[in-house]
This record gives sequence, structure tokens and C-alpha cells, in this order.
Amino acid sequence: MLNYIDRMWERMSADEQDMLKRIYAPTVVAVPLADARRDICVLPDGEIRSYEVTETQPGEEPPRQRYLSSTDGGLSWKVRYARGSMGPCTYIERAGIYLSAVGSPQGKEGLWVCRSEVGPDDPDPEMLHLSDDYYFDLYLPKQSAFGKRVWFTAQRRGTGDAITELYAVYWYSDDFGVTWQKNELQVAEKFETVFPHKGNRWHIKSGVEPYVEELSAEKMVMMLRTPLDCFYTSYSQDGGTTWSQPEPSTFYGTNTTFFLLRLRDGRLLSFWNNAKPLSMPNHRLSRTAVPESVVIGRGESAFTNRDAAHAAISQDGGKTYIGYRELLLNPIRGNADFRYVGDPATSHDKSVHQFQAFELPFGKILVCVGQNIAARRLLIFDVNWLYETDREENFLDGLGGITTHTYVKSVSGCTVRELGNGHCAWNRAQNAYLMPDPDGGRSEALYICKRHDPRLLNDIGGAVWNFPASRQGEITVELKLLEKQARFSLADRWYNTCDPYVTYQVPFWFEVDAEDVGGEYATLTFSYDTEQGVGALAVNGDHFFKVKMRGACPTGLSYLILQCDTDGDSQGFYVRRLSKKAGNV
Repeated sequence: MLNYIDRMWERMSADEQDMLKRIYAPTVVAVPLADARRDICVLPDGEIRSYEVTETQPGEEPPRQRYLSSTDGGLSWKVRYARGSMGPCTYIERAGIYLSAVGSPQGKEGLWVCRSEVGPDDPDPEMLHLSDDYYFDLYLPKQSAFGKRVWFTAQRRGTGDAITELYAVYWYSDDFGVTWQKNELQVAEKFETVFPHKGNRWHIKSGVEPYVEELSAEKMVMMLRTPLDCFYTSYSQDGGTTWSQPEPSTFYGTNTTFFLLRLRDGRLLSFWNNAKPLSMPNHRLSRTAVPESVVIGRGESAFTNRDAAHAAISQDGGKTYIGYRELLLNPIRGNADFRYVGDPATSHDKSVHQFQAFELPFGKILVCVGQNIAARRLLIFDVNWLYETDREENFLDGLGGITTHTYVKSVSGCTVRELGNGHCAWNRAQNAYLMPDPDGGRSEALYICKRHDPRLLNDIGGAVWNFPASRQGEITVELKLLEKQARFSLADRWYNTCDPYVTYQVPFWFEVDAEDVGGEYATLTFSYDTEQGVGALAVNGDHFFKVKMRGACPTGLSYLILQCDTDGDSQGFYVRRLSKKAGNV
């Protein structure tokens, strides 16, 4: 299986092979023509195609569909016209056929499977009708690494009294796509308004968007989107014929999607948004009008957890994971014109949410991530990057590796094109800046303070930094505290810099006052052990105090949240360096 990797390597020149080998950390190689989910396919000769989505209004001539083509392992891409009608599909190697599942294709209703011996350029693939029901958010079919089974997943909306329900659906075939059977799962738990939430989150028809991958010859895992604080998981012990009742997983994520990739050597890659949205306010008391659909939980006010994309790798069939690293931060995450930047025709959403990934030669991974031409990207990284244990940030390359945005008070809720391009989006402002180091010289330091600004959602200043996850480690911050106090939170997921409830939810948090560290630069070192549930702070090498961990932290820590959240304004603090080292310290 996955013989396309060998064909891809064979068709690359020596220079191209060397260029691909040299990619290590995530490197952007192109902007895809469609949002991430199902529009990329790899042909058996190693060509990679990234298709665009074409929509036709009644009475319009169908537009000519385009795709990006790469024949050098994803290093370079050319725009080409599609010659057939099948589009993105999966090559089923054991049968020598191509399969694709399509919901309501042009001129047809219901769910269909396209089947072809020609491939994506087939002008007239065989069309198999599976159901009259409406299925959406389909993934491309996948083939088993162990047998004849092929499958794809989708979601289906309920009918009649259950019209507000969504069902995760696993379709499978044991004769290479000629006949199909299905299993449906329902995630019963609903969002409840529990502090720090004060209002509804989108939970009515919020999506389940299931994704399935093999763990072994018989065992499969299904990851499900939920409106809660984590993804749900279902398992099959018989290759997908039956599934367990979905239960909460250890992967955090709210109203976002999950993607899994099994490598040739059996390791498992996970891609998701390991991010916590802002808690929901009481919309009925909001000074900014929101649609009634948002108030009752049928829509979202703003997506505030889709600006950081993550990856992790498992060597034991998904039992434990390594990494939890930021694969990509939204390139427009701090844009003051966030609601309107980009092309609404490509997508109203603007995020690094949704994924599709493929294995490349030399241990490299190609990932498509994101929505809207302004935010979505194709990138390549080396799986060994996920095994790093340490990280350092000195801001010599700017703020590209850290989150520093907050939110401008903006129109909330879903908006249609006539009202603009601001679908569930708020405009942004910087919450921390690189400023000349107050100690002089030509270097810069990250400056975080608090100033009242009635234009912003709140006045909290902050920054959020990711590091490789570990259960034991040491965080070092070199800072100059000018006034009042600085707040430090250690977490297992991304939080918004302006989140006023971070300390209610993270495993560790503490504050230091200006009197504690004086007016000069000080080196703060926080050593932690999540298995023992304890941490300790040292200032300039001298022990200061201990911090007890609150709650469970099964994946270890991977985030530092710095905040200036004081009574009234504060001059805040400068940060010159951040570092993390793993291990028993």
C-alpha cells in the first residue's frame, strides 16, 4: 500500500529530492484552491492534485474547474484545467479503481459514489446511488491497509421530529465500491451553560463531521466534532461493522474537525485545533445585537478557537501522543480588517480549521489546512519535528511564532454575502507588541501592558506561546516588570490572550508583583511535574514558591499564557526570552 510514495520519489530529480529532504519545520508551499477537507488526491504515479470547488447557479454554464498539480513531492505547483468530471478521488490499489463520494452532485439528489477505472479525468464515471437522504461534509474514501474494505464518512441531518439532530455516518464496502452498507452514530450530549459560560454555545445542528482511521487489522477509531470542550471518540473492534457509544476523548476542541493519518510504518498522526474558545456571554444582555439563532444555540457569535492548528504523533496505536505542536498559526490572525479580508466567494470562514494530509517520501508530510484564500495553506513538515522536546523564542524573527491578538467589538453571528464577509468573525487588534528594549541597544522585547480602550472586547493584555508537550519540564521567562503584576498560566491547550477566565481552567497559574522581582530584568524559572501535581518557581535561581496543580493533565503541558490583567491600567512588563526544556528537573 501507499506505493505512490515510491513512484513520487522515482519521478523527482536529485535536486528535488535534496530540497524535500531539507524541509524540517512546517514550511508553506502553496495556497490551495479550496478549503481543506477532501479536495486533494494523490495519483498512483505520484502526482498530487489540489482541486478547487466550483458552484453553479441554476441556468448558469458550469465553470471550468481548475486544480493545482505537483509532480515533485509538493515542492512546486502548477494550475491546470480539469479534463474530466470525477474530480478528487481515491485510488483503490487492490482493485485498480478510483472512488469518490458526492452529496447531491449536479442534476442529482441524494448521496452518490463515483467509480472509475480511468481516474479524476474520467468524463463519464459510473454513478452509484446510495441514498435519497442529504449527506454533507463528506471525506474521500479510504482503503484498508489489511483487507478489501473501503469506507468514507459523512454526516446526515435528521428528519421529522429529529430535524435538529445530526448523525455521524460510516459507509463501507467489501467489494471495492460496488455495494455499500452504513452505520449511524449520534452524539447525545448537548452543550450546557456552566460557568464561566453565561450563554449558549452553538449546539443545535453544530456538526459531528466524523473521521475514521485504522489502528490495527480490526480496530478502528472515529473522531467526532462536538460543541463541548473536547472531541468524542468511538471505536470499532470489527473493522467498522459495529461501533461503540461515543465518549469524551483527551483531545480538546470545540466545534472544529479532526483528521487522522496512518503512516506506512503504522504510526498515527493527528491534526486538530487544540484551542479553547472564549466563554459565551449572556447574549440577551449584550450591547451588540446578535441573531436569535445565536441566542438559542443554533449558530455561533464568533469563532475564537480556529487560529492555531496542531499536530501530534502516536507510536502505540493512539494510546499516547507526542508533540501537541502548533503546525500553523492563522496568517491573518491579527488583521484589523479580519471580517472582510479575503474573498467571500472562496469561503466565509477564515481559519486554520479543517485538515487533509498525505505521507511523502523521506518522512515528510503534506498538509492542507484552513478556510478562505487568505488563511488556508498547503505545507510540508518532517515527522521528526514532532519529537522535539525543547523550544526557545527570542523574537529575533518577529511575532510569527506567538499569538498576540485580541478582539475589536464587531458584529456577531453568521452573515450572508450581502451583509459582508464577516461570518462568525470579529475584527482583531494586537494585544502585545515588539518594542525597543528599555535597557537600550538595538534589540526589541515583547511588551505587554493594560490600557483601557473602549473599542476592544476587554482591556487584558497578553500573549500565548506553544512548546512541545511534556509531563515534566522547565519554563524560563526573562522579563522586566514595570508596574503591578504579571500573570503566568501553564496549560495543555491554546487560550485567547484576552480570556479573563484562563486561571479558572488551567492546571497551573501564578502571579509575580513588581516588588518580587525589582525593576530590572529577572529570570523566572518554573519547574513542573504533572504526574506529581506540583510546580515550583525560582527567581534568578532562588526558590520562591510552590504551585499545586488543579485537575487532571493527561497529555502534559504545552502552552504558556502571559497576561497583564490588573485592577486599572498598568505599564505591564517586557519579555526578552522564553524557553522550555523537558525532563525531570
